[in-house]
Amino acid sequence: MNFRILVNHKNLSEVLAVHGILILADCLDSPVMKCRFAQTKIAHCDDNVFRSMEFEFEHPNYENLLRRIAALDVVRVDGKVTLTEHGHEVITLDWFDMGGFIGDKGNFSKADKLAFVKLHHAVFTELATANDDLFSLSTETTETNYLANFSQLKKNYIDAGGVYDSADTVIFARDFLLIVALQNFRSMMTQLVARDGVHYGVAMAWTVPAGSFAALVGGGVCKRLECSVKGFGKDGLVLAVATEVADEAA
Repeated sequence: MNFRILVNHKNLSEVLAVHGILILADCLDSPVMKCRFAQTKIAHCDDNVFRSMEFEFEHPNYENLLRRIAALDVVRVDGKVTLTEHGHEVITLDWFDMGGFIGDKGNFSKADKLAFVKLHHAVFTELATANDDLFSLSTETTETNYLANFSQLKKNYIDAGGVYDSADTVIFARDFLLIVALQNFRSMMTQLVARDGVHYGVAMAWTVPAGSFAALVGGGVCKRLECSVKGFGKDGLVLAVATEVADEAA
C-alpha cells in the first residue's frame, strides 16, 4: 500500500526525519519498498506551516511499523543509548557529541541523553499516526527541548533590548525520527555548521530507499536545495529555510 506524509522540504530536519522512517523500517526488517517526494496542493497544517510537498512510499504494513517503533525500548547498552525490540538491538545512538548540533550545545552536552531520547520517543508514541499530517503534530512540554532550533519556528526579534525565544516548549512527533536520522547524517550536519551551509536533494522519481539516501547527499536526479544556519541571540544557531537551487525532477 502507498502512504503519504506532508513534508516541508525546505526544512532540512523534516527531510532528515523522513529518512529516519526509512532507517527504522530497514533496522526492523520491515523495509519501505519504494519512495519519492512529490509536489502536492499547498496544505495549511496544524503547526501553522504551509507544506506543498509529500513523501510518498510503498510499505506492506505501515500501521504495524508505527506500532513497532512506538513499542521500542530506549535503554543503555555498554553506556550508549540503544533502541531495542524484545531485547534485541535495533540501532545505537551515539551522535550526541557531533560538531553539527544546532542548538544549546553547552547545556545539551550535559544533558542525560537517555532521558532526552525517551522524552522524544514518548511524544512519538503519543502522536504517531498513519495519516499524512504526522510531521505537523506536536505537544507542549515542561522539559527542555534541545531540538527546538531545528524546527524553523524560533523567532529572533528584539523586545525592549532582549531576545525573545519561541517554540522551546513544543516537541514534534517527527523529532524522534530526526534523532534516528542524525545517527546516519552526522557528516552532513557537521559540514552545515562548519561551512555555514550545505546542499541536499529530494528524489522526485520513484526509487528504492537507497536512491533517496543518495539524493539527500546530492546524488542522482533530484530537486536540489541549499540550507544554511543563522545566528540566534548571542551564541546560538537556528536552521534557516532552505532555497531551491535546481529542479531536475523526472
